[in-house]
Amino acid sequence: MSAVENNAMKEKVLVIKTEEVERLCKGRTGVVEIPQEEFFSVLKNGFFVEREIAEYDETTRQVIPYIVLKERDEYILFRRTANQTEKRLHNLITLGVGGHLNIEDSQDPIECFKNGLRRELSEEVDVEVKSLNYVGLINEVENPVSRVHVGVLYIADVKYNGIIEKENFVEIRSKRLKDYIGEMEGWAKVVALYLERSQS
Repeated sequence: MSAVENNAMKEKVLVIKTEEVERLCKGRTGVVEIPQEEFFSVLKNGFFVEREIAEYDETTRQVIPYIVLKERDEYILFRRTANQTEKRLHNLITLGVGGHLNIEDSQDPIECFKNGLRRELSEEVDVEVKSLNYVGLINEVENPVSRVHVGVLYIADVKYNGIIEKENFVEIRSKRLKDYIGEMEGWAKVVALYLERSQS
């Protein structure tokens, strides 16, 4: 593990209790349309734990904002390059921008979420956000990684100026997500299938 990866595992990340996610989702998986105020009523009881503990503790879920970018009628997708350390993700396509929220974003869970969402966007892409629309939660339980994370799905209408991590991603623009579903990683595939269904 590199020094950067080791420091990332030491950070304190925002989590909520898995039982609260299960109560909200009522057994549903995939993209689950939960009113934002209901999610925030659970999020306000969120707390911070070291990421190296959270990654293996299925009693909690790390909260991950997942923002899908659209410019007019085109989605902006990202293909991972071979420069990334995680070989299993090489050349796979991701759809959302987002990541872990940590105590540096704010010690208040709601403020942490809002600040962290903005930080993740600014770290990964250069965009002007025209609108940001909440959709629901991404609740997947089919593997050990997904069982310790919960996604919070947003669709952002943006003016897109480019990607910041050019060495790690190649951007793709498309009006049709279904052309790329076979090449997508976990959450991207779940979200793309949901969006295709909801627009048909």
